[in-house]
Amino acid sequence: MKKHLNLFILLFLLIAVFVPKYSVAQEKMQDVIYYKSGTILHGEIIEIKLNESITLKSNCGDIWVINQSDIERVAKEPISKTFIQKDSTFNLSYKRKGFYSNINVGFLFGSNLNTPFPPLSLMFVNGYQFDCGLALGAGLGLELLTEAYMPAVLDVRYTFKSSKVSHFVYLQGGYAISLESPDPYDYDYYSYYDSNLKSKGGYLINPGIGFKLNLNNRNAFSFAIGYKYMQVQHTYNEFNGQEIDRTIKYNRITLGFGYHFW
Repeated sequence: MKKHLNLFILLFLLIAVFVPKYSVAQEKMQDVIYYKSGTILHGEIIEIKLNESITLKSNCGDIWVINQSDIERVAKEPISKTFIQKDSTFNLSYKRKGFYSNINVGFLFGSNLNTPFPPLSLMFVNGYQFDCGLALGAGLGLELLTEAYMPAVLDVRYTFKSSKVSHFVYLQGGYAISLESPDPYDYDYYSYYDSNLKSKGGYLINPGIGFKLNLNNRNAFSFAIGYKYMQVQHTYNEFNGQEIDRTIKYNRITLGFGYHFW
């Protein structure tokens, strides 16, 4: 347990030191059309008919033909700029397009280990969020199961509504790299005569749902619940020298607390 804790602290410190800063000197620009009604569209103007209409291709790929009489103004703005606007019900709407980071600390429930606390999980994800609510990212983490593993995952998530409290769904999938050799005394099915026990790691999948509390334009906290399935491979030698492969399956309920920043 002490070894696991040291690994957890080490990874957390590495993340804290090497968190990327998204301060780009020259950002890409986008066209922004402000309606007189309060609606805002972001994308690229592809056609202008003088005194008639403007055609905009939105950041999600939709084509909008807008009467110039409905337009209040047209502007050029950074493509990663955060927009906080009022929707038709006068609630603040938090909209973000651009790069983001997410640090998540979680607990893995369902273990049969006799420990006072559920195993810890740490995940750090970098990604890019589109205007339409879809976000794609990649991450590295640490799973303190019976052994310590470092999952490398792809992260896909979708936010349903851009508001003070935003609900989302997510799916992570990837490969868990083993960081230490298994201890045969942690398992019931390894005997005294088995030797050279090793873990090869294995694949994982983690779907879930949650909500995000937006503090301001650039910071948010989140809570999520999900299901994690991880399958790893052990190899060992029996007393007669024969090498045996064994599949270890983990089924866990995950509770995660995250911090998001742009």
